[in-house]
Amino acid sequence: MTGRRPPIQGFGSARAAMDVMDDDALCLVLERVDSHVSLICAAAVCKRWRRAIADAAFLRRYRSLHAPAVAGEFHNGAWRSNEGPVFVPSSPSMVDARHLSLDFLPNDPGAWTVVDSRGSLLLLLLMDMRLLGNGFPDMVICEPLTRRFEIISPPAEHIKEGRSFLIDVTANETGGGISISNFRVLCMFHCGDGVMHTAMLTAGSSWSEKSICHAVPNFHSTKFLGRAGGSRYFCVEGTSLVILDGSTGDFTSSVFPAIGVFDFDMERCNFFVTELRDGKPRIVTVSHCTLKVFARLGNGEWALEKSVLLWQSTRGLPGYNLLFFHYDQDILTRGTGSVILSPWSVVLCLQFAEKWRYSINLETMEAERASCDMGLMVYRCDLPWPPVLHAHLDR
Repeated sequence: MTGRRPPIQGFGSARAAMDVMDDDALCLVLERVDSHVSLICAAAVCKRWRRAIADAAFLRRYRSLHAPAVAGEFHNGAWRSNEGPVFVPSSPSMVDARHLSLDFLPNDPGAWTVVDSRGSLLLLLLMDMRLLGNGFPDMVICEPLTRRFEIISPPAEHIKEGRSFLIDVTANETGGGISISNFRVLCMFHCGDGVMHTAMLTAGSSWSEKSICHAVPNFHSTKFLGRAGGSRYFCVEGTSLVILDGSTGDFTSSVFPAIGVFDFDMERCNFFVTELRDGKPRIVTVSHCTLKVFARLGNGEWALEKSVLLWQSTRGLPGYNLLFFHYDQDILTRGTGSVILSPWSVVLCLQFAEKWRYSINLETMEAERASCDMGLMVYRCDLPWPPVLHAHLDR
């Protein structure tokens, strides 16, 4: 017994067949590797494959043919849990959640709250009141997998409230975009008078003032609705729909679609924007125990795409009680392609020791019990691009 592993059946002949290919044919084969992780593994097979995969032109073509690899999603924990950001891998077999821990950030990781994500980056705010001085808190931009971060100071003094977003950059020679060394941050804020101001920060430079569309005159009248297709959506005074283009950082405005009567309460809002598998935006409303999904048509108009009666779709779930649907349903988590809901009533909170949570799959409109909520929003995190290629295994 030598202790050596037996060769994988058929691997030697397949490897030999690829060895006789010319470089162009080899690249065509490697371009069809179905996942980011598999490509990294392929680069470790031999020097020739690694050299082919490491080529900038190959990486650019591969990125154009394949969607980014999603490592998973971060969320800020259940409402009022104060547990700090939590990572949920898209596939435990692909990503070990321990590799995306935020324990490398300054201060306690629980002091930070995720406010945006793009590509492999997270944008976080320091929210621990014990560590805050006067004014707007510091921000940090980080790449969890590589454990790199950069602290960002506020764009102005005496900021009372603000909201910040990551903005894309021009793709580099490998097809990669935003990164820890090449990013932009846009901050919308007011300094006590409610008047909206915006500023843009580019990696390696300082904040610069940016114009904002006339439809967003006041910070307090602007409600952030969510993200879809790389853009951020806002409702202004219930009458205007404002879109922040995540690629350019530019704003556009249109009349808010007449799709129902909304509760515009800044803390509890019964409508939001998300995307489904096709990457296109949807407006989701929850009113009178009915959930509706509206899609944007080619002419720019919004139309009802699907709807479901919540008291019917949840019947049969463990703990179901028709009494739950005598009250409004509270949106706990706005997911990508799903939403977590719960009955909202002080009476129910006193009567039932545990909040009854359930989720609706916005693709199928099917319901299932949800063990917990994940804060108001979830934030997708991709694997970094270009990938870090390991040394080949040749001896």
